[in-house]
Amino acid sequence: MDDNLTDQQQAEIIKNWLKENSKFLMGGLVLGISGFFGIQFFQENKLKEAEMASQLYSEIEFAVKQQRLSQAQTLLQKMDTNFANTPYQDQGHLFVAKLFMDSVDYENAILQLEFLIDNSTEESLKHIARIRIARIKLQQNLYDEALQILETESMGSFEAKYEEIKGDIFAKKGEYPEAQAAYLKALDLLLPGQFDYEYIQMKFKDIQSDDVKDTKDSKDGNA
Repeated sequence: MDDNLTDQQQAEIIKNWLKENSKFLMGGLVLGISGFFGIQFFQENKLKEAEMASQLYSEIEFAVKQQRLSQAQTLLQKMDTNFANTPYQDQGHLFVAKLFMDSVDYENAILQLEFLIDNSTEESLKHIARIRIARIKLQQNLYDEALQILETESMGSFEAKYEEIKGDIFAKKGEYPEAQAAYLKALDLLLPGQFDYEYIQMKFKDIQSDDVKDTKDSKDGNA
């Protein structure tokens, strides 16, 4: 399952941030001449700041794609210092977290993802961070910790993904009824024909087979 934001979704987050930071322009229309030029100056500074953040973000993205971990970390520190509380900072941490995950450095990957949970204003990124941490914990066989990180008041549009990873965790624990219930809940939130639907349905059928096999083995062992 892919819990990444698409390029279009990432661009939309950045565009919305730029839009929010340009609202002062509407107020500038009713100000005097001196105020107007002051706002123009501020607008130019904000635009320049956004351009610099965008350029730095591109450099982080390139470093991650080239698997240059040290360079990516240095650039991300620069982003944290100069462009905090921007979607560029959020996406930078998401990129570097992926690079740590690819390097099987789960501890540092989790630190990057926890930063997003604690600091991002984008709920979608917080959900992605939780799901990725849960998958790391699952990979480490830390099942209870994986389930704990998924505890949140609202799952938003990511509810199906939350239920899917819960199903994966329960399946790995051998708790097949709980896994089946989670997968079924995920399927109820999706439409037949979607890739996610077909993939989860396949996993649901697999654990049905495993459950039947375990039951049969248990009966044979007691015979």
